Amino acid sequence: MIVPPPKRPGLAILPLVTTGLRSRVDAALAAFLDARRDQVERLDPSALPLVNEVRRLVDAGGKRIRPAFCYWGFRAAGGKDGEAIVRAAAALELLHTMALVHDDLIDGAKERRGVPSTAVWFSERASELGAPGDPMDFGSSMAVLVGDVSAVWADGLLLASGFSPEVLVPALSVYHDMREQMAVGQYLDVGGAECDPQVARRAAALKGGSYTVEGPLLIGAALAGGSEGMKEGLSRFGRPLGEAFQLRDDLEDGEALAGVTRETVNGLVAEAKASLDPDLLTAESIRALADLTDMVAM
Repeated sequence: MIVPPPKRPGLAILPLVTTGLRSRVDAALAAFLDARRDQVERLDPSALPLVNEVRRLVDAGGKRIRPAFCYWGFRAAGGKDGEAIVRAAAALELLHTMALVHDDLIDGAKERRGVPSTAVWFSERASELGAPGDPMDFGSSMAVLVGDVSAVWADGLLLASGFSPEVLVPALSVYHDMREQMAVGQYLDVGGAECDPQVARRAAALKGGSYTVEGPLLIGAALAGGSEGMKEGLSRFGRPLGEAFQLRDDLEDGEALAGVTRETVNGLVAEAKASLDPDLLTAESIRALADLTDMVAM
């Protein structure tokens, strides 16, 4: 059973996400991963730790921010509530799982969401799983594979969400652009972006911001057949908020760039909120996006 994430100071989970949408996203993830487990078991039961690890990470918590922004991008663009958008939004949580696993491997992180990171988990069980060679090498290799299969399953869940091909094609275009931006941002970050403040800010916006807020919003809007004006309006909101999210994380981790302060984050959040246009968005979607903004900014 997927359990709710622990509450941490400054990262309150709002009722909008936890009481309704979050539980539906978790149910969609559970159903999809159960089906993948059955498929992998048919291929070879000894490979089940691959599926179990993705499930372990999903069960460990997370705020489901990206699915929430995808869902409300869809609703803002005129889409009607249904299980198809919940499944499509849930796919972004699997993409996020890939990003976390690979990021932990790059950083050498020992924990994620209060549980051992994937590389550590497999390293500690190398003998039990019958792995030859160095347990640390085995753990690192498994982290690559777990991240890879999470990305494959994110694609699969999005494609099988229930939307027609005519709707999925434009959404996939946004989805692929977003994943490219994630990779470029990570490259800049690993490649020493902190040496140049402008490059570092760009890396923050691409690495975390683009796939946290703006990308999910635009995928949702594309699935609803939103107009170009609607997409531009959502970008005006999502771009500064996504950067604020990444910079806030950097501040909390003690990795903030010189000159980046809480005031920097607050300014970006204010810019995002000011862009919520009542002439473009419904009152319901404005309330939801404002609540999510508060969640991201805390």
